[in-house]
Amino acid sequence: MHTPNFSLRRGRRAVHHALALSLATVALAGCSDPFKLKASYANEPFAFTLYALSGKGPANAPSALDLTARSVVRVDGNFAFDVAFDMDGKGKVVVLPQRFVGTPVSGGRTVALQRLSGGFDAVLLAPLGGWLTDSVMTVLPGEVVGVRLTSSSCVYQISSELYVKFVVDSTTSSGLVFGRGVFNPNCGFRSLAEGVPDK
Repeated sequence: MHTPNFSLRRGRRAVHHALALSLATVALAGCSDPFKLKASYANEPFAFTLYALSGKGPANAPSALDLTARSVVRVDGNFAFDVAFDMDGKGKVVVLPQRFVGTPVSGGRTVALQRLSGGFDAVLLAPLGGWLTDSVMTVLPGEVVGVRLTSSSCVYQISSELYVKFVVDSTTSSGLVFGRGVFNPNCGFRSLAEGVPDK
């Protein structure tokens, strides 16, 4: 007479246990790493056109990139740029970090370069190692260059570094340089893919 009631109670316990387990699983999935840093800004693509330093452009033509501003700038006594560009006469592009060109009175920018393997769109993450600080790099059009900047805007962040990739798509005999890049404005995040980075 009492067996059906016992079976019913046991069945209800099993259902309750299964429901509790499901809820716990969902809760854990939703907050698996509550302390993980999250990026605040989307990566920013940019394009640039400038003249090589030894090119045949106008006297005030831009020959450098201010990467944090994603803008082309002149090379003058202010040295307000991260990398400048020149040609070597053999069809190669010479990338010169700011300190190699000159250092402003207020102090130079720390710029590290690295040649990245693969096509521009395939390079989605800046490497941890292999960076060359304040060294000149010579590349062919189509070769991807990674840049690691030590930025004062990141002074209160967990990392002081910002990452960029760029590629020179083409050049002209007069010294014009055409290229494009992606800038990650999130301190310490190495992703170079489109959108808000997750690492």
